[in-house]
Amino acid sequence: MSELREILQRGANDAWHLGLTDTQLDQFVRYAEMLVEWNATRMNLTRLVSPRDIAVKHFLDSLAPLTVRTPPANARVLDVGTGAGLPGLALKIARPDLRVTLMDGTAKKLLFCRAVADDLGLDMETVHARAEDAAKLPPLAGQFDWVAARAVAPLEMLLPWLAPFAAPNGLLLSLKGVTADSERIAARAVVKRLGLTLEDYGVRLPEADEEIVRQIVFASQKELK
Repeated sequence: MSELREILQRGANDAWHLGLTDTQLDQFVRYAEMLVEWNATRMNLTRLVSPRDIAVKHFLDSLAPLTVRTPPANARVLDVGTGAGLPGLALKIARPDLRVTLMDGTAKKLLFCRAVADDLGLDMETVHARAEDAAKLPPLAGQFDWVAARAVAPLEMLLPWLAPFAAPNGLLLSLKGVTADSERIAARAVVKRLGLTLEDYGVRLPEADEEIVRQIVFASQKELK
């Protein structure tokens, strides 16, 4: 996994100036090792298993929001539909101060996330629930500064799932690809109904073999009703 470490050093630090320490880079390497091991022996977590693909298409992809917005110190972050822990685990490694909660409807995926968190000494919570059900629970509703989702659902479906978890002035964060523009158009009625303001940023992922631009859509909670 030395290649993965070098890619993260060049991409996250040299290109994006995120300032990952040697310890943090080592944590990403260990995360990748566990991802490959569990994927091969226990459960299907990802189809991307090469060091370059994991570094660029999983880790740098998950860290891309930090290049355009900085969450407040000690912010509460909810990762909805976390799967193998992305983007939540990656954000926690890069920003240890964040209070991260990982949510997924598949319990065995959360077992992997918990195993990684324990191995790396990361203090974080996991919630086994579907977003549409968990949003009704008082300990979760209206509690998070960032509510994030990556590769979960189109914006038209996703935004109503995410919105109930956000604290006042919180942000909804969706990581999108080439479908971002069409999804924004399809979600106009939902955006209006929820009183959201959308901002999106195109971030090119460094170190990719081909050009990959991640579309990051932030929805402001300021006018949420």
